[in-house]
Amino acid sequence: MFLWFLSVIFFVGGIIRVLTDFPLGSLVGNIGAIGRERNVLVRTISIFQEFEETLSAGLLPNPERWRVLEKLPFPWGTLASESIQELRSQGGALLPTLRRLRVFAEQHLAALGEARARSAQSLAQALMCAALVPLFGLVLYILLPGVGDQPRKWILACCLGLLLSGAGALWMLDMAEVARWGGLALSRRPWLLAAQCGAERFLAMIRAGTPADLAWLKSCELLSKSAPELAADWGFSVWSQGTPQPGPSARTGVLQVFTDLGVSLRKSVQVSLMEGRPCTERAEAALEAFRRALNAQIERELTLLGTRTLKPLFFCVAPSLLGLLAFGFWMAWNSGFPGG
Repeated sequence: MFLWFLSVIFFVGGIIRVLTDFPLGSLVGNIGAIGRERNVLVRTISIFQEFEETLSAGLLPNPERWRVLEKLPFPWGTLASESIQELRSQGGALLPTLRRLRVFAEQHLAALGEARARSAQSLAQALMCAALVPLFGLVLYILLPGVGDQPRKWILACCLGLLLSGAGALWMLDMAEVARWGGLALSRRPWLLAAQCGAERFLAMIRAGTPADLAWLKSCELLSKSAPELAADWGFSVWSQGTPQPGPSARTGVLQVFTDLGVSLRKSVQVSLMEGRPCTERAEAALEAFRRALNAQIERELTLLGTRTLKPLFFCVAPSLLGLLAFGFWMAWNSGFPGG
């Protein structure tokens, strides 16, 4: 019994080591990154709210407080400091931009919390899958006669079953992580925040009196710092269509939502230049439509998550349990009939 528990401990330690050193470790890092991002958003919201209350009271924050905005993590620090500096240099109103940035951060925080709550069931299933094989193996070890007579074989069988069920658990965790981001691949997850920050920067510069085409160019330059592929897709020129991303699914699903935002913002600038009217309302409507479409895409992925997790259950967890049960019966049969 002691050897069985010791093998499980070493096996779990090896799995953790593998997850830390190899690409699957990004999954564990992403789970921890959600908590860190939440803390950053809470701090960012409190700072924006402090500036709002100070300016609403008719007071001007001291220079040291302005530097707090620059020290916020990317892209919040760059977005807030550059937008505020642009407005202050041209005598624009700061409160509307600060209010939009705070609401934007609050919506992003609420979306993270909602996605985390909706995927909690799949995470619980993954943990149960990882713990099911050791528990099942212990029960069979106690109940089936003859299993305890060959502990090495049983430990090896339990380790193999734990390896297969652990692969299923990691598969389910990866599915839950992808669903939280609306189906975005790991390399494109910075797009979620970068696209909205670029649009907010675009609106802030327009309110400061910057021409729409120049504001579009500067916002795309900000976007290229964190999401160069998305900036190329949008196009740095108002009159160019941009460079579509390669691949059969480049303009389907969640990626289409990001592409539509760039197209809508660019069309709002084109109409503004041709009609000679401000494009603020059109840009705000495009950004709001993007957030609704993105939330709908995340909702769809989280709704389908429960059905998709059946695949690792059938291909990984069920074979490990049935195989362990069959091997236990085979060992009990051999112990009862040594001659075969």
